Amino acid sequence: MKRWLTFTAIICISACMKPEDLQKNPNKANTSPPGNVLTGVEMDMFYSPWDFPQRSSQYHCISNAYYGGQSYNFGSASHRFYQIRNVMQMEREAVRTGDPAKRGYAAVGLFLKAWFYIQMTQQMGDIPMSQSMMAEQEIISPVYDLQKDVYRQCLDLLRRANDSLGVINSTSQQQLAGDIFFSGDLDKWQRLVNAFRLRVLISLSKKANDPDLKIPAAFAEIVQHPERCPLPRDNRDNLQVTYGEDDVSNYNPGYSATPEASSRNNPLAATYVSLMTGLRDPRLFVVAQPSRQSDSLPDNKNDFRSYRGASTGTLQKLISDSAAMGYYAHPDPDYWFSSKTGRPTIMLGFPETQFAIAEGINRGWADGDAGAAYTAGIRAAMKAYGLEGKVVDDYLQQAVVQYAGDNTLGLVQILHQKYIDFFQMGGWEAFLNQRRTGIPVFHIGPSNENGGRIPLRWSYPPYEYIDNLKNLQAALSRQYQGLDQLNGRMWSLQ
Repeated sequence: MKRWLTFTAIICISACMKPEDLQKNPNKANTSPPGNVLTGVEMDMFYSPWDFPQRSSQYHCISNAYYGGQSYNFGSASHRFYQIRNVMQMEREAVRTGDPAKRGYAAVGLFLKAWFYIQMTQQMGDIPMSQSMMAEQEIISPVYDLQKDVYRQCLDLLRRANDSLGVINSTSQQQLAGDIFFSGDLDKWQRLVNAFRLRVLISLSKKANDPDLKIPAAFAEIVQHPERCPLPRDNRDNLQVTYGEDDVSNYNPGYSATPEASSRNNPLAATYVSLMTGLRDPRLFVVAQPSRQSDSLPDNKNDFRSYRGASTGTLQKLISDSAAMGYYAHPDPDYWFSSKTGRPTIMLGFPETQFAIAEGINRGWADGDAGAAYTAGIRAAMKAYGLEGKVVDDYLQQAVVQYAGDNTLGLVQILHQKYIDFFQMGGWEAFLNQRRTGIPVFHIGPSNENGGRIPLRWSYPPYEYIDNLKNLQAALSRQYQGLDQLNGRMWSLQ
């Protein structure tokens, strides 16, 4: 009888429980301090150096086919809605716990949402945004927003983030717990927000005349009003990931117990090496190891003739054979692979911001001295490699490096320096900038498996064909003639 009563009681209790209560896992936490959530989101922003983005940007090749190749046969992108959901959870937790910095978490949350939405739209084109993250309102098949509308909404998120952070920074000293980038410093976050706004605006250079987006005016507002829109001041304001040697999970991703082998597996690419040798850029001597075939030169480490890159279009076996014969320059193993701490991986830095300012002024979007911003970007980029003083002055005095003015040649110089700065940095930014401008010229050859073309986009994730087919088909029809193809030209590139 007692067993029957107990069983009956369990049934009654279960019947009275709400469905959402039954869905909760009692072995997992359902709440968390907002700082813990922020840490996880920040880690999801990171792209590792010596990975696919850098190889696709023609900084280095792969000599061992086991580790990949140079096929340019892009697959599908990944949605970032999971990360955006965590951002929303961070905001809710800050309110639930009554965290004194809840306004700060909300402001940073605006930036983080824009970061992930921009990442998705740059890779695919139209994406769900205005109806995304609305499952609680029973919208489980969201429509795809036009890419133009995604950008417009993201720029508004970033404007609101700057305005909110400006108010917070002028009235309080809030600190965000769990912030692995800036240790909770909201002044640095506001500067990052505006640096990212410049990155986004520059990425829309082909749409500078769009009457709705008003890109030049938005750019000028940021550059010419530092009191309202502060920007990074130097390399100390970089958004970057640093590494340690106490925890294997935080080792430099390039760290190897066999650094020489790691170096040989990654011969430097001709696109990068040729640009560096043509400009006689001393950063090459820091980051690279000369080809073994240059051993007869008296000081081959500091001789530009010692550095030869592998053409990205070359067939894998030929690259492997030539690398084995010491034909190519390689990453310096001591600099990149032998240390657990390595050097920080910059995701958005002061040099990039200076080059963005220089490009916008060059294009006529704002008043200012593009040459000064260009020079400041070079000096800061070189300082990150430990180069200062006379070696930098001598580099800047070369005719090929001196800013040519607000003209086409000056723009090419800015874009070349920006490309150099993105070496092992910035995730996909080097690739996206080349896709937008065609600078530098990328090598294409028989290893390319995309019909001799550099892809313009990634396809949509496979699960969209299962979960949201109707809306996906509508988006493909209006963008790419119904085909989810790698060479489709999205709105921002037209």
